[in-house]
Amino acid sequence: MMAIRTALVALIVGATPLEAHANGRFPDAQQLVVNPENPNDIAVQTTYGFIHSLDGGASWQWTCEEAAFYGGILDPPIALLGNGALLAGVFDGLVVSTPDKCNYSLVPGELADKYVVDVSALKGATNSAIIIHSNGLGGSMFETRVFATSDGGLNWSKKGQSLPTNFLGLTLDAAPSDDAVLYVSGFEVVSSSQYVGKLALSMDGGETWTLKPIPDSLNDSGPYLAAIDPALPGTAYVRLASLAGRLLVTNDFGDSWQEVFTGQGKLLGFALSPDGSEIRVGGDEDGIWGAKTSDFQFTQVNDVGVRCLTWTNEALFVCGREAAAEFTIGASQDGGASIEAIHHLPCLDGPDPNCAADSAIQTACPGPWAAQKQILQTDSCSPVEPSVSSAATSGGSDGGSSGGCQCAHDRTKSAPSLLGALVAALMLCMRRRRSSPSDLVRSN
Repeated sequence: MMAIRTALVALIVGATPLEAHANGRFPDAQQLVVNPENPNDIAVQTTYGFIHSLDGGASWQWTCEEAAFYGGILDPPIALLGNGALLAGVFDGLVVSTPDKCNYSLVPGELADKYVVDVSALKGATNSAIIIHSNGLGGSMFETRVFATSDGGLNWSKKGQSLPTNFLGLTLDAAPSDDAVLYVSGFEVVSSSQYVGKLALSMDGGETWTLKPIPDSLNDSGPYLAAIDPALPGTAYVRLASLAGRLLVTNDFGDSWQEVFTGQGKLLGFALSPDGSEIRVGGDEDGIWGAKTSDFQFTQVNDVGVRCLTWTNEALFVCGREAAAEFTIGASQDGGASIEAIHHLPCLDGPDPNCAADSAIQTACPGPWAAQKQILQTDSCSPVEPSVSSAATSGGSDGGSSGGCQCAHDRTKSAPSLLGALVAALMLCMRRRRSSPSDLVRSN
């Protein structure tokens, strides 16, 4: 991800454009969000579009990239509001769905054609959110600005002032206990090849900004906000996107930092418990590690590889790589020690049949779904009882989901099934390379 982000920086400051063809990546889930008003409403950003469930994971519907105004290898940041609207940041602006997620539109006006690099639902106001765009002005200078909504994404307005022009934003969040405290992580761009990780902090809702250094964050170790403590606005967590991922914490609004965890591989997932007392962090190589925030004494909770972590009052949600974890989405009631599979790749139901015939979902997605369902092998699904993976069984499950879908994930069947999916993905990529125009490399 950081390599692509670096390529993007080179692009927007005027370096030679790189080219990439259609997606072709192996299917992965990368970010999971839950509706703050309805815990059964779950959305996931994946490498093949968005998937969502309105029944707590019993069934899953698909939104193709075409319906949401993006494509290529962009992985848009997403957020869910209390009214059900899904927000997504794309290169052409901000995408907002209708509450039923059947239609998507780009926000007009000042956000049109702005690269929205992050979106964040405010914790204390369920239909409010903030987003940030960052766009090159030339000469290693950028326009980076926060916008806000308080009506479920219908209307958006500027919040405060633009950030310094030498700053390229990556992630944004507001303190849950004081939404006037805004954190933005990103790079101070010294030149087209030299970036220094910085925290941009505002204590007055974006009217003034102060840049503070983030230790050991440079070109290949970009800083990404992980969470802000729900009760302490000065306590924030940042992940460094280095090959051996690192987790940093500040307790004084970024004036000083403490490194509390270093992984063997990239730290792709982070979750703070709803009360702020515990942390879970992990990745493909490290599995899930946990600690109390009172002492940061980490121990391994589960050795299953993870792609994302999200902790709500209902569960700790886990994104896994199907080939290794034997689930795509899981839910844990014990902080990650055991994980119940609630979604497998072949269990995806496709475009929502409840959407109207003239909706974006029904007009844009049936064609792409014909190819996508071959990659995911949705015809291999058969009903069984739910299953649970745990540390004692290496994090794996023998198949099953709360929706009753085995999806041919017995260990004796998984290898040939996944090989077939990979071959299908590669063939689809080759066909798209021959038939589609090239696009610029883009990623969040």
